[in-house]
Parts: sequence; C-alpha cells; structure tokens
Amino acid sequence: MDVLLLRPPRRNPHDAGLCVPPMGLAYVAGALRAAGHRVDILDALALSWSWRRLESELARRRPEVLGLSAMTPVADIAARAAQLARPYVGRIVLGGPHPTAVRRAVFEASPALDAAVVGEGEGPAVALMNWWSSSSGAPPPPGVLVPGQPFTEATPPADLTTLPPPARDLLPNSAYRYLFATRRGFGTMITSRGCPFRCSFCDKSVSGSRWRARPAVHVVDELETMRKQHGIRFVNFYDDNFTLQRSRVAAICEEILRRGLDIEWKCEGRVDGVDLPLLKLMRRAGCRVVAYGVESANPETLALLRKDITVEQSVEAFALTRQARLRSLAYMIIGAPGEDAAAVRQSVSFCREIGADYVQFSSLVAMPGTPLFAQHGGSSAASVTNPLDADLGRATVTDLPPDELARLMRSAWRGFYLRPRPMRRLAVDAVRSGSIGEAVRLTRAWASWSLSS
Repeated sequence: MDVLLLRPPRRNPHDAGLCVPPMGLAYVAGALRAAGHRVDILDALALSWSWRRLESELARRRPEVLGLSAMTPVADIAARAAQLARPYVGRIVLGGPHPTAVRRAVFEASPALDAAVVGEGEGPAVALMNWWSSSSGAPPPPGVLVPGQPFTEATPPADLTTLPPPARDLLPNSAYRYLFATRRGFGTMITSRGCPFRCSFCDKSVSGSRWRARPAVHVVDELETMRKQHGIRFVNFYDDNFTLQRSRVAAICEEILRRGLDIEWKCEGRVDGVDLPLLKLMRRAGCRVVAYGVESANPETLALLRKDITVEQSVEAFALTRQARLRSLAYMIIGAPGEDAAAVRQSVSFCREIGADYVQFSSLVAMPGTPLFAQHGGSSAASVTNPLDADLGRATVTDLPPDELARLMRSAWRGFYLRPRPMRRLAVDAVRSGSIGEAVRLTRAWASWSLSS
C-alpha cells in the first residue's frame, strides 16, 4: 500500500518547542518498508509548513493510507490533521501514547479516524496494512482498534534487535535542532523500551514495565550508521532510563571508544543509578549531558510521586556528575498535592544548591495511562503551564490556588535562568547546536508567558 506518515505543523507559527526527529514514525516506516509497502514521512513540523501548505500537499499526493502519532498533549493537533486530510486520503490511522491510553474514546474526539494502533506500533501497523489489503472479513489484527470491531491485545517484541532499523533516510535530518546539543548534526535514538519503576505520573501504556534492551554492539552499530550516513554528530538517547543497567552502559561506552567513534550524546538517568567511574567513562565516550528526574526537594512529594529515591541521592548524583565534567539537567515538579508556597520555593532553591546546569520546571498532571490518572484524572480545574508545554491546558493536580502556582512557576523559571551564567551558557549552546532559530522562538514564547498575569 501507499502509506504517508505525517507529523503535523505547529498549532501556530509562534508556538515554542524543540524540533526533534519523530522516532515512532521512523520505526513504523522501517517496518512497513521491510514488509514491502511504499512509505514516505512528511515532517511538516520540522519543515515549518503551514496548515494551508499541508492541505495542498495532501491534495496532490492523495495517499492510500495516512498515519499519525500523538501524545495526549498534542492529540488535538493530530485530530485537526486527520480532519484536514479526510477528503484526500483513503484511510487514516493514529498510533502512539494517546490512543494507547484512551482506547476507543479516541474515535469520539477524532471521528475522521478509521483505525488506531495500541501499544508498540511496528507489528500492528504492518498487520493493519495487510488486513486492509486482504478485505477478508476477518476481525482486525491484534493491537488494532477499529470502530465497531472486536479488539485483542498485541504482544510487544521481546527482542528489539529483530525490528527493522528506523527509516532515518526518510527524515529531513538537517532540519532537527536541540538547544542542549553540544554540536551541530542532531539525532535521537532509542536503545531500550519499558521501565520497571513505578512513578505515579509516568505513562508506560505503550512500552510497559518490562525492560527490554538492545546489546551494546547493536547500539553502537546504529550510532556508527547515523554518523557516517546521516552526518549526525550529537545524539539524544530517549530511553526512559538509559543508565538502568550499569554493565550495558559501560559496554556501550567501551565499544564507542574501541571504534574511535566521533559522537557526543545526552541521556536520561536516575540519581540512584550512577557512580563516578561510570560517569567518567561516559564522558570519555562522548556523553556531555545527563538528565535526572529529581522532581522535588521534599521527601513527602517524592513519596507521593513514588519515585523511590531520596533527596540525598539527588545531591550526590549532581555532585558526581559535576566531578565527571558532565552537564546536568534536573526535571522538577512543583506544586504537587501537599506542597505550599514555601515547599515550592524550597525545590526551586534546591536546583541552584545542587549546581544543576539546566532545569525544566513542570506542574503535576494526571495524564491518561498513568496511576495518577486513576486517582485524580479529570478532577482538577487548575491549568498551570510552562513555556515548554505543548498542550493548551493542563489539568494540574495541586492543593495550591491555580493563580498562586502560576506565579510560583514563573518565578521559578525567572529565578533560575535570568542570571548571567545560565543566560551565557544557553547563548553558547544555541550557537554550538545551530539552534538559534529555536532559541529565538523559545525566548519569545517564554517572555510572553513570563510577563502574563
């Protein structure tokens, strides 16, 4: 079949947000192509297309199948794209975390859809194309939701090395930017799926709790391909927890060094999963930034979030990261239930005390598919955003008045970044990573948000 996989444009040209490769679409494209289907990827977001230009392109191409992917914060954009495309395409399918979490409710919000894929998409997407081609009258394949048809769960792949590689050749690789990259030529990579931890705010509906990882040689083979074939020189590992298995991280680093591969990278880790020898090895192998889910400086909030870490472990991890000459990013949640203004300010001050190089402050949101949603989903009228949020409104779970938490959120961002050293660092990052345009867009959005009442 003739399949077009689409990432839609921004809601409007002035929206902020980092433009990174849509790896979910790339993986599905690789699987469909390996199965013999004609596939293309149109990343209208990376190409800065308008919605009018997108409609013109869809009218020209008229693919048999249009594929979309969405997380819940941008589900409205996917629904808008499906509605726009409806007159010009044969069938429309949506995959990703949002349909996986909300299941059949996705068809109520987006009636233009013909099907939705639940869970990891490679296998179900191939099976769906074959099902549509056969017209056999059989029920939909496992992992595929179709209005009025029965549904059965799909079994995710146990061995990730059996998946075809993501179709990066179909992506506009030169268009991607990441402000925290230390050099130009940006790409992303996923080396493991699933997470065994139990954070209450984390959506694991797609990849689940069972951790499945690719071996070191397989990972570095892909890194080498990215470097040589696509000119990618900085990679952001998007694993939920790249540092989960120390021996595998060490093996990846040692293989990078053995091959003399010129690559720099960023990864996500837990504060209880690093040590100084490992961090130093990561630095030698090209790691430049490690992001940690610190979340809070308040033990009661950490317990509520089910992080299973301590404040003292965060202090130690950031000290070790700095000692290894790596930069650090702290993800922080402020204003969780039980926190008052003093507790929020304590967490904000904590980021400076531990020497975090970058911080991302967020409010606590009960997303569909999370344990938190079962407790608080749909019960909050508060909506407190930050300049990086992709959603129009956030059902914030908090005991604070929304206007007070909004003021504290703005104060947190201002207090951390409106200082000479962070501003200088971000300016240098923008130049080194080639992200000046993204930095300008983000600065404008941040200024408008920061000055709002």
